[in-house]
Amino acid sequence: MTSVGPHFRPTLARIDLQKIASNFDRLRSSVAPTTFICPMVKANAYGHGDIAIARKLRSLHAKHLGVGLVEEGLHLRESGDKGSILHFGLYDHQALEAMIQKTITPVVSSIEQLELLIKSATLKSSEKNFQPIDFHLKFNTGMNRLGIGQGDWSRAIQMIAPFGGPSGQSPLRLSGVCTHFSDGDDFGSKGRTEIQLLQLKKALGLLASAGLGGFQIHVSNSSAAGARMKKSKLSDFDESSLADSSGCLGLRPGLAIYGGEPGFLPALEFLSRIVLIQDVRQGERVSYGGRWTASRNSKIGVVPCGYADGFRRGLNNQQQAQVIVRGRKVAVIGAICMDYFMCDLTEVQEAMLGDQVVMIGTSEGVSLTANDLADEAKTIPYEIFTGISERVPRLYVDGEPSVSVI
Repeated sequence: MTSVGPHFRPTLARIDLQKIASNFDRLRSSVAPTTFICPMVKANAYGHGDIAIARKLRSLHAKHLGVGLVEEGLHLRESGDKGSILHFGLYDHQALEAMIQKTITPVVSSIEQLELLIKSATLKSSEKNFQPIDFHLKFNTGMNRLGIGQGDWSRAIQMIAPFGGPSGQSPLRLSGVCTHFSDGDDFGSKGRTEIQLLQLKKALGLLASAGLGGFQIHVSNSSAAGARMKKSKLSDFDESSLADSSGCLGLRPGLAIYGGEPGFLPALEFLSRIVLIQDVRQGERVSYGGRWTASRNSKIGVVPCGYADGFRRGLNNQQQAQVIVRGRKVAVIGAICMDYFMCDLTEVQEAMLGDQVVMIGTSEGVSLTANDLADEAKTIPYEIFTGISERVPRLYVDGEPSVSVI
């Protein structure tokens, strides 16, 4: 193992890159070989570390990667990434100029964004060695967050129609069309997803009527991709009528890549160790505010991980949260502090200083997942993963050697 930078505290996140690969391959094998797939590496690859995850995905021939901020795309470029990067967020003129300079593909979600893009591309088209600017067009079909609203579909299509499709000498190139599902896990039933797909079909019809085609179509987030893998078809809806030349609708997996969806392998373990043991007498209190009182003489383990690391303060609500010590689940007790939390080791009398503490992961056949933590914190696994802070070192395991990145 090679360490990058000092690492004195035993708290870390260990990421198994082989599991990332397995999850990506499972998704890729569920669609035709030429289907558009864009793994999402925004938010520091959902807390897993964007550079390491991007490099692993590129080694698996991931052609596209998705980010939510222009800064995230620039960070990948600074790391040496030369592949296709799609930016799914909003942008102003300065952000657009940075994307064009670094060949980051904008996913256009509004008329205002489209106007900026057309103006910039037209001005730059006279420059020496100018290359057409690829962009994707996002239609709002019911999520009502990002995407061009239905009232502006015709206007947007009229604006890009003069630039044609993916060929020719146009300064702009429509290389993709997409939407975003609000209820992707109902893919395969007559629910919200089918309604959104029917709306997308209308948008594609308008594009075809304007002579625009040859672009890729991508719709499925992780929940929709997982649901599709369990269904042979979308009720009575003909998916092929929406697909591009691959015959399959494209995927934008996020949580599934990291193992947060059912059927995929969790890639991250959140680990620490016991650094101090306190013997607490019956009736004594623990941590700020004395929210936990010992009902018996107790053995308390102190763990150097707190809410500043992403072990959320609400996890000790009603003593429901647990961690694993020596293959047994033990309760998290008292108020979680910025740098520490405490756990009740009274039933694990053999526990000692230096024992591993598993917040997310498996020990001796006993497991806790990000979903388990999310349930206790009344949130979602996305927030658990992305909440693991930058001060927690990421240790990447991909066969030998492993490399620790701090």
